[in-house]
Amino acid sequence: MGTQLLNPEVGTILWTLITFVVLLFLLSRFAWKPFTEFLDAREKSIKDAIEAAQRARAEAEEIFKKNEELLAGARRETAVLLEQGRRETETLRAELLVQARKEAQDLVEQGKKQIAYEQKQAVEALRRQVVDLAIGAAGRLIQSNLDDAKNRALVAEYVKSLPPRDADSR
Repeated sequence: MGTQLLNPEVGTILWTLITFVVLLFLLSRFAWKPFTEFLDAREKSIKDAIEAAQRARAEAEEIFKKNEELLAGARRETAVLLEQGRRETETLRAELLVQARKEAQDLVEQGKKQIAYEQKQAVEALRRQVVDLAIGAAGRLIQSNLDDAKNRALVAEYVKSLPPRDADSR
């Protein structure tokens, strides 16, 4: 038996070759074409998947860059708005301070005018009292027949002839 394998017979070789050729023909005719088509389709689907993944990655990177730009723009805009708000606050604070100072100055001026008016009224009242006292004292001293209207006119004329005193010179 061992020698049969070493010494091949021509019939066995011939049938083996015929079987191989028929099998090769049948495989090439019926199996090889669908098999290569399957492999080509599989290769194409893998290439398409790789290209789609590359496109998706490029789109994701582009979207990421746009988002980064939008975020940077939003940060810049926020900084500008904060600075503008700070400036407006400072301006408003300065305006309110000026307005408060003006109102305080107006109140001081109004107070000074009120004091001057009341001082003038007090001086006039004091003059009238002095006139009444002077008339009363003069009437008692003189005991003459001058009537009250003449006495008042006389004292009023005398008071007017007095030099006016400045209220600020006190």
